Amino acid sequence: MTNILLPIRLSGLCRRNVLSIHFLIFFLTFQAIAQEDFKPKLGVIDRASLEMTAFPGDSTADAVYLYDYGKVTFSYDNLKGILMSSEIWVRIKILKESALDRASVGIPFYEGSSYKEQEWIEDLKGYTYNLENGQIVRTELEKKAIRREKSADSHSTTKFNLANVKKGSVIEYSYTRVSPINVRNEPDTWTFQSTVPSKWSEFNMVIPYFLDYKMTMGGYLQLHMNKQEPVNVSVGHSSYDGKGISYRFVVKDAPAFINEPYITTAADYVSKISFELASVAVRGEIPKDFSQTWDDVERTLDEAKWFGGELRRSGFLKEVRDQIAAKTTDQQERVNLAYKHVQDRMKWDGYSGLYAGDGIKKAYDNRKGNACDINLMLTVLLRELDIECNPVMLSTRAHGYLHQHIPMIENFNYVVAHVKIGEKEYFLDASEPFAKPGMLPERALNGFGRLIPKKGQGRFLEIIPGDSESKLEMITANIVPDDGTIKGSYSISYGGYEALGWRSKYAAEADNIFHDQLKKEVPEWKIQNVAIKNKTDDLKGTVNVTCDFEIEDENASPGVFYFNPIMAGRWTTNPLKSKDRIYPIDLGTGISASFIGNFTLPNGYALEEMPKAEIIVLPDKGGKFSYQVRQVGNVIQVNTAIQVSRTRFLPEEYADLKEFFERVVQKHAQPLVIKKKTI
Repeated sequence: MTNILLPIRLSGLCRRNVLSIHFLIFFLTFQAIAQEDFKPKLGVIDRASLEMTAFPGDSTADAVYLYDYGKVTFSYDNLKGILMSSEIWVRIKILKESALDRASVGIPFYEGSSYKEQEWIEDLKGYTYNLENGQIVRTELEKKAIRREKSADSHSTTKFNLANVKKGSVIEYSYTRVSPINVRNEPDTWTFQSTVPSKWSEFNMVIPYFLDYKMTMGGYLQLHMNKQEPVNVSVGHSSYDGKGISYRFVVKDAPAFINEPYITTAADYVSKISFELASVAVRGEIPKDFSQTWDDVERTLDEAKWFGGELRRSGFLKEVRDQIAAKTTDQQERVNLAYKHVQDRMKWDGYSGLYAGDGIKKAYDNRKGNACDINLMLTVLLRELDIECNPVMLSTRAHGYLHQHIPMIENFNYVVAHVKIGEKEYFLDASEPFAKPGMLPERALNGFGRLIPKKGQGRFLEIIPGDSESKLEMITANIVPDDGTIKGSYSISYGGYEALGWRSKYAAEADNIFHDQLKKEVPEWKIQNVAIKNKTDDLKGTVNVTCDFEIEDENASPGVFYFNPIMAGRWTTNPLKSKDRIYPIDLGTGISASFIGNFTLPNGYALEEMPKAEIIVLPDKGGKFSYQVRQVGNVIQVNTAIQVSRTRFLPEEYADLKEFFERVVQKHAQPLVIKKKTI
């Protein structure tokens, strides 16, 4: 008898171990609602689908999934052992020519070095349906149109193009991928949403008694069906036959997933179900538990040469350690000096990951490495200086939100350092050349990280940015209505993440690069005497830019002058476009944007009407917008400030935040009218 407890061949460094929990639901997926069923027939299409010219729920959709079906079952083969069969059936309506490429399909599969380590594709069928002269015409996929291409080492792709596809067609294909369980032991994640709407998305799975899977469901759509029932499962071998459970999950009328502003990554929001093998328990064999705890994860990291092993390599840093130690005994000063040394010496190669590439010593010698190299190196140096410092594993915003319920190394893809001096704790990331100590780059601002201590048990740390996107803009100018001119000085101070972004883009460039960009941003300005201060001298301070400018309005009328006083930093559009939103809003950082304007008028001129001052406050002190214009003597004073202190808002708070931004746009668009006084 073939023992199915063979080493699992999976990508990545280590096995994806999971909790021994049978079924979890993450986010806001609700219980299913009992409604009508839908079971079409392969190779047969209805006329209504062909006559459809636009999807009623989304007129912008260029295609719609009429049916998206998956089913996973298990069987036994005398030579290859347990096999997992994944049956896929897709039916798509082509509404616009931009969707014609959906008729070109590629199905990847694994090809190992032996027949026991090979997947294969079988029962591939495909059809194209069209209405021609009022009749339904079906074009079948020909075998000669199917080809197999090598896509990478040990991986191939079955490719085909469905024929006679045009705007208005319905295309359909089905196939089964068969996988030995020592090649693939868990189904692919099933997504109920796509970039186009889906009328019916269904996933089925029949799990025999000896396999225990943990299922995690994410997203924000309601299940139309959520059924599970005990069944008798015949796998094809007496040791494996027995009881099992059949699952059926359906999402009906799923809207297209829209990659809206202020999210982390689509994978955090799209409705889906994923699987992790928790255990295998075959009658007559020793059970194999794949479940893992955070203690197991931390032990694995400590024993790994590419992580814990690197943290025990310090000899190459002794010289710089001694130099820093000789300069000061103050712990905070030592941290600052060590951070600056690594930050100045090392260049980040753009790669994340949890693994020191060729080792931190080689990276140090080469002055270049990935984020793990750089921040493990910093951790080692600080420990050598008797500073309490430990690595923190996290998941970047592009990688996805970290679920604390699932102890898996593969949940993480980034490493930073964590320092504790007395009661003060903060993060360090020396891979970012212009980040001040305690400031993580925006890519790392993603909820929580897991601290891996030198001794003792690890813990989760919330990653709360201490800085916001901070910008203060000021204009002091004279207005000459008769000439239609505004002439004065402009200054802008970039702080927090605005300063980090500016320095990352312009600090290493000649000043004229930013000068040219500034002129592009305000093409109506005639700019002179641009000066930049504190490009990199003090990363804790703001970047300050000043210039002189002049604007001439060729359409100005004698005695009347119209102008918008928010001449810089004006919000012209609302970043929140959708009417409703079912996903949380994740800003990453807070927002702090202020504008102060002082406009001097010649004698005999005044504001025609004083705009109404406005203050808008978000619930729970989430933010505040203020706008005020007043005239003192012959000077018009304008003050406006946007402060958003919270970084995450729930879907039910979307309307408030959208209205908040909309009021900013409206007030920033409000012009002022200056008129000559009548005697």
